[in-house]
Amino acid sequence: MAAILALLVLAALVAGGIFFAGLLGVGPGGADKGTGGSEAAEEVQPAVKPGTPPSAVCDESGIKVTAAVDKPSYGPTEQPVLSLKVTNAGKGPCDINVGTSQMQYEITSGNDVIFNSKNCQLDPEDLVRNLAPGASETANLVWKVNRNAPGCEKVATAPGRGGATYALVATLGKWSSEKVTFTLQ
Repeated sequence: MAAILALLVLAALVAGGIFFAGLLGVGPGGADKGTGGSEAAEEVQPAVKPGTPPSAVCDESGIKVTAAVDKPSYGPTEQPVLSLKVTNAGKGPCDINVGTSQMQYEITSGNDVIFNSKNCQLDPEDLVRNLAPGASETANLVWKVNRNAPGCEKVATAPGRGGATYALVATLGKWSSEKVTFTLQ
């Protein structure tokens, strides 16, 4: 009985990790399922430990992260699609960890943090890509218009609609985007 229970728990953990990876636009084998995908042919490098520095020839000042939403305003039942795009604007190639272990989508209203993708993240993974000069990688997350808290604690209130304005900041490792605003009707 204990062995069966352990197998069920293990299966639930694996399924949850696959589900969350799908939400972040990373499919089986680390393939990007997000819109935009790779804009230049890249060679997938083996996964490395978090915090591994980019390749020695990389000009880190050329790495740019941008955030986007698919629309500026959403109707009463619509869910925003959040995008994180990393671009190598430098002159040399860069090995960049674009895995879910490095990604963060944070939505705020004023100083109030409404949603942070790291709060309930399961099984973060590393995925190193070699970005040629001018190349980009994009990952998408559908925000279910929910509020969350550190440690995935339950939150009783939902984000407001009716014209409420929110700001999105996307982060990949040490690089963060500018704020992008949108409204919920």
